[in-house]
Amino acid sequence: MYAWTEQQQLQISSNLCAQPSPPNERSKYSEVYDTPEFKEISARRLAGAVKIPTMTFDDMGPPLEDSRWAPFVEMHQYLKKTFPLVHKSMEKNIVGGYSLIYKQGGSRPELKPLLLTGHLDVVPAVTALERWTFPPFEGRIEGGWVHGRGSADCKNNVIGILSAMERMLEVGWKPERTILFAFGQDEEISGPRGAFSIAQFLGDHYGHDGIAMIVDEGGMGLSQLYGTEFALPGIAEKGYVNAVITVEMAGGHSSIPTRHTSIGILSKIISTIEDSEAFQPKISTESPIWGYLSCIAAHGDRARIPNWIRKAVSAPSPDFPEVAEKFAATASDNRYLIQTSKAATVIHGGLKVNALAEAATVNFNSRIEIFSSVSEVSQTYVELAKPIAEKYSLRLQGKTYSNSPTIGNITFEWNDPHNPSPISPAKAGNIAWDVFSQAVQAAFGRGVIAAPSAMTGNTDTRHYWNLTRNIYRWSPARVGTRLNIHTVDEKIKIDTHVDAIRFYTELMLAVDRAPETF
Repeated sequence: MYAWTEQQQLQISSNLCAQPSPPNERSKYSEVYDTPEFKEISARRLAGAVKIPTMTFDDMGPPLEDSRWAPFVEMHQYLKKTFPLVHKSMEKNIVGGYSLIYKQGGSRPELKPLLLTGHLDVVPAVTALERWTFPPFEGRIEGGWVHGRGSADCKNNVIGILSAMERMLEVGWKPERTILFAFGQDEEISGPRGAFSIAQFLGDHYGHDGIAMIVDEGGMGLSQLYGTEFALPGIAEKGYVNAVITVEMAGGHSSIPTRHTSIGILSKIISTIEDSEAFQPKISTESPIWGYLSCIAAHGDRARIPNWIRKAVSAPSPDFPEVAEKFAATASDNRYLIQTSKAATVIHGGLKVNALAEAATVNFNSRIEIFSSVSEVSQTYVELAKPIAEKYSLRLQGKTYSNSPTIGNITFEWNDPHNPSPISPAKAGNIAWDVFSQAVQAAFGRGVIAAPSAMTGNTDTRHYWNLTRNIYRWSPARVGTRLNIHTVDEKIKIDTHVDAIRFYTELMLAVDRAPETF
């Protein structure tokens, strides 16, 4: 068998991770973004949006019936007031109750449109309020940061997209390709009304694969790695399922307990699942993380790159299980980019201190690695419970695994299941990826390398898979400048927010001059 030299294999990696050449330059449209006046305006726009408490809760009722939707009306009014040119020039539709779709028609309507997305809602900030430096919905501008809930996730994206278009309309820009914006109302609770309705609306208007490309929030931002700055969009996201496990057994008085109780059996199941190593890290040539490692090897400082990365990428036949273990060992965040997770998150059992619980329930939340599936993960959970069902004589999913009389039931219910996403293209020569890379260069510098990555969570794009195969999840922010997402003292640097506006500007320009067919 022919064996490549390390130099030859690294050249192959370099080809796989080729960047636009010549490098894309910054456009004249974004020159104003460097001025103190524009930075001040941008900070005030974002801070104003943060002041509006568009929180969503897991038990949100229908729009117009649940009063907790009221802030979204205020948000619509704020956007209309803050971006007058957008609202004068762009067609606006409201779907799902409070989700927004904007359309800037292009001069060539036969071209597939670009879709930029984000979400209007934020996770609740109603506890631990005394720990916030500034109240979560004050929208404080201080020390070069905008502080508050939603400043980093993801009103910065929404306001950044609208600010970019407001600027372009201000100077009279007219795109050839139609530009679409979609801002969901309930991404933080999986988008059942917002993104779901947006997908239906856009599907009806543009059809299957009718969108050129989608750029949403997410990804790993811009990271300084091995001497090089990388832009790391998520080109795939993991699947999702909640395994709700219930043990039902006879109750009774606690003074004369049975040998085993529903809570005791459930505890054994929880312990077994937690201790199990049934889910292992996985990498293959199709994996976004293999693309990431190839880019590291091709563009990082050779002296700083770990030997195992260079060895793996230079091997004619890489040992992928070993590569996966090495990558997973670098950080827990990295592990769960390539491995199915399992976490006991909610538990219920028992109502009275002197009564045996007749039922006990736990919820295991799993984010499913991109080469697995809901069915595979579900079967793994059931298999882990089988030895317990057999040992303690319980039925499992209606089946008996013991010769002794059964004393109870173990049942599984699968909530909110969806499989991992398709993997978007991320190689030079694909028009969408090239356009994304060009926008990164123009916004952040010719030395920044666009490289594929993945996501441990999900965004509204879970509803958009039928619209295009080119989906890139990326919030344009350098690591360390967008902090405390979903927790106390969320904040974003003003310069980072301005960088996002620049990126969205350059992206719209790059898409507009791209070849006709995506």
